[in-house]
Amino acid sequence: MGKLVANIDDDVKARAAALYDSMGMSLSTAVNMFLRQSLVDNGLPFKPTRHTPDGYPVPPVHNAYMFERSEKGHVILPADWNDSEDAVYDQYAK
Repeated sequence: MGKLVANIDDDVKARAAALYDSMGMSLSTAVNMFLRQSLVDNGLPFKPTRHTPDGYPVPPVHNAYMFERSEKGHVILPADWNDSEDAVYDQYAK
């Protein structure tokens, strides 16, 4: 059997070891299970996601606006965003 050496934060190691101990297995067994499941899944055995500071997943950006820019680098807002009832668009459309 081969050995695996990994640098792990002390706190993470202690908390993970306690978690797996409460499940009746060693940290070594848990890492072995992780690696075996990675082979079965042909990748990570979970989907890594980014989270916002409040802990909620960041939603994917599907139809994001790609704004044109003026020669000076200012964003050019789409003309259909103009609401004739206010002057907000006029402030930023130049």
